[in-house]
Amino acid sequence: MARELEELREALLRAIHSSPTAAQRVAEVLSRTGMPYAALAWTKLNGNRSTSDHQLASLVLLRVEHPAEFADLERVAATTWTPRRADTSPAPTGHGATASAGTSPGDRGRVGTGRAAGGPGSAKAGGPGGTEPGHHPARPTEPPAAEPRAGEPGVAEAGVAKARTTEPPAAEAGVAEPPAAEPGVAEALATELPVAEAPAAEPSAAEPPAAEPRVAGDHVDLRDGTFLDQVVAVQHLHYGNVPAPADWRPAGSVRPLEFGVQPTRPVPGLPDVPPYVPRDCDADLSARLARTSLVLILGERLAGTSYTAWHAVHCLDGHRVYIPVPGEDLRPLAAALRGNRGRYVVWLDDLTGHLGPGGLDLPLLGRLADLGAVVLATMSPAEYYRRRTGTAPGDRVVAAARTVTLPRDWSKAELARLSACDDPRAYPAYMWSGTEGVASYFAVGHLLFDEWRRPGTRQDHPLGGLLVRTAVDVARSGVTAGIPDELFVKVLDQYGQERDEALRTESYEEAITWATAPMFGVSGLLVEGEERGTWRAYGALVAEALASEDLEPVPDGVWWTLLDAAESAALDHGAILGAARAALSARVEAGDTELMFGLALRTEGEESEALLRRAADAGHAGATAAMALTLSRKGNEEEALPYLEAAAEQGYAWAARELGRVHRAHAERWLRKAAEAGDGAAAHELGDMLVGPGRDGEALRWYRKAAAAGHREVAGSLGTLLANWNEAEAEEWLRYGTAWGDPRATNEFGLFLEQARKATEAETEALYRRAAEGGDTSAMINLGITLEHLGRNEEARSWYLKGHECAAPYAERHLARLLRKQGEVAEAEEWERKAAVADPRGLPGTLPPPPPVTSPADTSPADTSPADTSPAATPPPAAAARPAPGTPPPHVTPPTPPDTVEE
Repeated sequence: MARELEELREALLRAIHSSPTAAQRVAEVLSRTGMPYAALAWTKLNGNRSTSDHQLASLVLLRVEHPAEFADLERVAATTWTPRRADTSPAPTGHGATASAGTSPGDRGRVGTGRAAGGPGSAKAGGPGGTEPGHHPARPTEPPAAEPRAGEPGVAEAGVAKARTTEPPAAEAGVAEPPAAEPGVAEALATELPVAEAPAAEPSAAEPPAAEPRVAGDHVDLRDGTFLDQVVAVQHLHYGNVPAPADWRPAGSVRPLEFGVQPTRPVPGLPDVPPYVPRDCDADLSARLARTSLVLILGERLAGTSYTAWHAVHCLDGHRVYIPVPGEDLRPLAAALRGNRGRYVVWLDDLTGHLGPGGLDLPLLGRLADLGAVVLATMSPAEYYRRRTGTAPGDRVVAAARTVTLPRDWSKAELARLSACDDPRAYPAYMWSGTEGVASYFAVGHLLFDEWRRPGTRQDHPLGGLLVRTAVDVARSGVTAGIPDELFVKVLDQYGQERDEALRTESYEEAITWATAPMFGVSGLLVEGEERGTWRAYGALVAEALASEDLEPVPDGVWWTLLDAAESAALDHGAILGAARAALSARVEAGDTELMFGLALRTEGEESEALLRRAADAGHAGATAAMALTLSRKGNEEEALPYLEAAAEQGYAWAARELGRVHRAHAERWLRKAAEAGDGAAAHELGDMLVGPGRDGEALRWYRKAAAAGHREVAGSLGTLLANWNEAEAEEWLRYGTAWGDPRATNEFGLFLEQARKATEAETEALYRRAAEGGDTSAMINLGITLEHLGRNEEARSWYLKGHECAAPYAERHLARLLRKQGEVAEAEEWERKAAVADPRGLPGTLPPPPPVTSPADTSPADTSPADTSPAATPPPAAAARPAPGTPPPHVTPPTPPDTVEE
């Protein structure tokens, strides 16, 4: 977009050159804006980089703050204007003319007009098309046609084609050739914009006949050139009167803008530029000004050289200042100062523009020093070191200078003085100026922000603008340093749909190229951090964003990504969390439960618990589960119960497990309390609870307490536990439970008798059938096995199926084995697949491997023959251990039922 502004600037200059009407229109538009520095940028047309930058800066400000006037300028640039015709009449009074030479026959001279003015620093020159340094026009050899009055320019014929040139003032003989000018621009605007006026010149002498031109001796030296086509050389001659030293400005009255200091963003009630902050080199600069004829401040563009020079001059007591424009003939300075005793400063912003013909040379520098004038100038370090060893006249001037270096980076002491400055613009600059420097922060930072935020940028560079926003949002989140590429991409992902839409228009490579390209000759919007491979936003963008009221809020995902990354990356977690609290507090107070939950997960202690509790009480599922877990870990099980129940209802399995554990612990505590009070049923329940975890001994004691309390239902549990230990007492308890019709006791009694071979298959069948019909699922499988042994396969099959329906263990395997034995292979394979799903064998792959343990069995001799693990060799287990099929059980007497049954 900076290129578009440059094209607009060039178009406006062409329009101004082409037509006085266009020039007048531009002047009217600029006068309506009320921005004097904008008008100044277009009247001070010297062709140097500083003037171009001022013009570009004025266009940026106009586009942002005066869009209507900016649109008017665009219309002026787009209009086709009637070109000026070459003027062979006498040049306007007070204006120089151009001498042009064509190298082909019949070539007509091309004439442009320069301008000279007589006020302070009034000589205007510069622009493309002028004679470069190194072309040496000769002095006029023929007198002018009319004698000009003292102090006024005269007119003489010169060149090899019809053209007019202007002689220098009478006080200084010779023709000066400053750097090239943009002809006609200053003249076109002179009638509308506030510039110094030249004294009126008397009419020149009549022009001689065109057939007999008088040659003044000036020439453009093209003798070493090779001409392939028509060549036109243009020479611009500029003259101006140096005002009397008494009219020079007192040093203390010159304003920073007159020294070339660029204004910052306008703030009502504040000056155009912030207060000067002392630099470390100030004392050295003041000392050199006191004893040196030429002091040169070395600094990069926008390092603050102009403001530092202004401060040094402003502090000089009793000095007067003269500020010539680049390209002005400086030789009249000596004549103007002669006989005027005093102390003077000549300010040359960018010395390079004052080293051409008619500029500063060593003899003139010596005369100025003798007359009490010191020259203060600026130059870039690269230009200084290039010229210092040269032999050209300008190079010798550079070598004679005493230098003071002004770094772009501010020292810690300078930054400390900036932070203490009593100006609301100072502290943001202290925080965010970065390595780009404080001066550039103030001069172009706001222009870069406006360039990023304008609608055209979002349209032309959607992804580039989003990259910049990402970096700005990172800084708004409390991260002052650059962040690594990988983290930058993760943060960019948080913009979701906006990022996806931007990628459809602009590639990532194109976006990075645009975002990092320098603008206004200073910096890109996105810059590299201090460490390689890191990125951050240009500091002034962050300061402007923090002060802006219409910037989009930082997405929640950006906060969470940075807070999560702070644990591993070199980020200040406390700073990010503090920024998040400040930015999100209003939404927390408004009851945003999702935000509370996200923030709670990234905080600790009472703050986290308070946020979780608020979100959970408002119904947030994740917060409810997290609150339950927090309270459980703290041992507050009673307080955790309602949160656990809510989380379990919402599908959190761990919450359901934890809820069961808590309830089991509560159940055990209360059952124990009841059992200790003599409640038999409670003792029975407590015993059953203790068997599962392997606390059999304790369970046995509670079973006996239950029996002692008269609780007959404990007989089956007590008999089963004793049977595991092969206790003879087991038969007594199982027989007793069977007599009372306990299905579990009945099944366990049948199994006990079968294992002890105390009953026939018919007797055990009766017991298993009774238990199965009573609902005991293990009895259903045991009955099926017994019937299969008796050859009653179809009846066995029906009980296996019923056991499968009741989720009895091993039902599918026994059914598959029976079907395979009956030759129904396909159906058998189907049931084997079901068995593998319902009851997979072996250690699952999800278990970790066992630790290496060496047991005594590993070191003893053993049979190393491979075991047969095929399905045929591995019969399915029964509901409990039992004899192999075909072994007749011993006869047992059926138990005698009790006389009465307790309801």
